[in-house]
Amino acid sequence: MLREASAALARTAAHPVLSVERLLATERVAAALEARRMKRAARIDRLSLDSLAGATVERALAAGRRSVDRAIVEAYLLHYPVDRPGFAALREAAAVAADRHDWRWREAGRRWRLWEGPAGLAALLASASDPAALLREAGFVGRLADGAFVSAARADAVRSAP
Repeated sequence: MLREASAALARTAAHPVLSVERLLATERVAAALEARRMKRAARIDRLSLDSLAGATVERALAAGRRSVDRAIVEAYLLHYPVDRPGFAALREAAAVAADRHDWRWREAGRRWRLWEGPAGLAALLASASDPAALLREAGFVGRLADGAFVSAARADAVRSAP
């Protein structure tokens, strides 16, 4: 796609207005392709985490895009694979990604110490009169409510219950 845009740019180089428009379009296409590639890299599933290098997580984090940061946080919360080799890098990246935007994950991460593991959330679940409402308040809705992080917090809450 980028090569096609470059070829179109070369064909219109003789016309200055079209040339600038094509150049801007080419830059937008390149930026969109890079953002899409970074989002795909950040969509980490449980199987690919074993082969995930810390450099991949660092590169996704370096993108600084909210959509990529959302994918990093969601990968951490959905899969919570503590037994996987790349988990430490993913946990650290999720903490950084969540803290750099003014969104629900910044406050939730601090309030429930999400980046330290599910223990903080588990303690609150164990004492909550309405655990489902607590999860919604914490931002665990939809797929995240069924994710591995919440499952681990629930299991911890059950184990710690008297």
